Amino acid sequence: MKRIIAACGGIFLTLACSAPSQTTPVTAPIASALSCERAQQTCDCPDGFTTGLQTCDAATGLSPCSCLASAAAAMQPSAATSAGASAPAAASSQVPRVCSALAGIGSCDARSFRAEELPASILFVVDRSGSMACNPPPVQTIESCSAMPLAADPSKPSRWEITVDALNGVFSTLQDNHAGVGLNFFSVDNACGVNSTPSVGIHDVSKPQLDALAAALRGISPRGGTPIVGAVTLAYAHLHEEAKAPGKRFVVLLTDGEESCGFGGKEDDKADLAAAQKHLLEVEVQKARSVNIRTFVIGAPGSEHARGFLSQLAFAGGTARTTGCAHGNPESDVGDCHYDLTQGGDFAKILGDALADISGQALSCEFPTPIASGRDINVQVTASTQNAAPLCLPYDARTCDAGANGFQFGKLPDGSDDLSKVVLCGPACEQVRHDPGSTVDLILGCNAVLQ
Repeated sequence: MKRIIAACGGIFLTLACSAPSQTTPVTAPIASALSCERAQQTCDCPDGFTTGLQTCDAATGLSPCSCLASAAAAMQPSAATSAGASAPAAASSQVPRVCSALAGIGSCDARSFRAEELPASILFVVDRSGSMACNPPPVQTIESCSAMPLAADPSKPSRWEITVDALNGVFSTLQDNHAGVGLNFFSVDNACGVNSTPSVGIHDVSKPQLDALAAALRGISPRGGTPIVGAVTLAYAHLHEEAKAPGKRFVVLLTDGEESCGFGGKEDDKADLAAAQKHLLEVEVQKARSVNIRTFVIGAPGSEHARGFLSQLAFAGGTARTTGCAHGNPESDVGDCHYDLTQGGDFAKILGDALADISGQALSCEFPTPIASGRDINVQVTASTQNAAPLCLPYDARTCDAGANGFQFGKLPDGSDDLSKVVLCGPACEQVRHDPGSTVDLILGCNAVLQ
């Protein structure tokens, strides 16, 4: 069980030293995918749960989504105690032990609450357009595939066959890893059709789910157009649905081409295609980000001319690979915020590496922080072994995939810190994952003692 500890001093007195409020709302952006049809209705909150309420006004439409503080709503007081720490007058529980580096620091006196690590829900949205039947370079050039979307060498694996193997591989690594996975394809009608109901719904990755995912992939062959905008928009709609996907929520888009359907389904209507892409980037992605849905993007060989759009989609979707990546012009062929696999190399290997990297990020050890906790946070881990002493983790600002070992804050799309959650990286995360009985404590109200 994971716990969050809130300080009983300074600006945290009201938040931490009284019982968690079940009625005090915080404001989240409007979940505008919902219509204003009822006087009051539920809405998605930034923690990924449909626990908020919004009201309908005849003049102004839906109000902002009023959400319970994500950490406080899930917390229950503990009965642990710490020598020398005094509980607030209104509280019956006392504080747990703190790690040695924090012992004796008055501002770190705290009350303990329990909170679960955020689960991950991942919806893979996979391009099965006709060009996926081609061999990847160097066996077949992009120009050859564009002229005739058939494998130049049927004895060699196609883009689709390589994609199927890579997806099955990454799905197996997600088994029993606190993650739910679903799968959808585009198109669904060999033209421009899309569907908000996935071919395989999002469920925990068990043996039956792996079998369902593999069967869905076996039953598909490459045909049809490339309705990226429609497929991603409806993927967001599915993740918005109540109880479909709690916690951390991700769309993973894999495509080998450019948008070819737009609003009207006409590949030669360039203005319509551009308008559809603009709508996705400026409206739908923003709505998804407002309720904590992030979008990973993989551009397979064939997507060279869509680099600008795919890069901007990844950047706006909160998964830019670096803070300084190229983005901003969706109509160009320049951009590298996404996983751009068009630069050559062994397609099977680089696709497998990209999917492994994405799954690692989706499974990152994330814990929500109480509202208004700010940067005054320390993190300690206590192993499940008897009488284990809590161990403080250092703050490490390096990215998790660059060797960080400790904790850091989450990241917003612009690269700044997201103070609503902390992320454990490297061996610190592995320790928690390999010891399900361990506890993670967030100590609020004093500066990080380990840097």
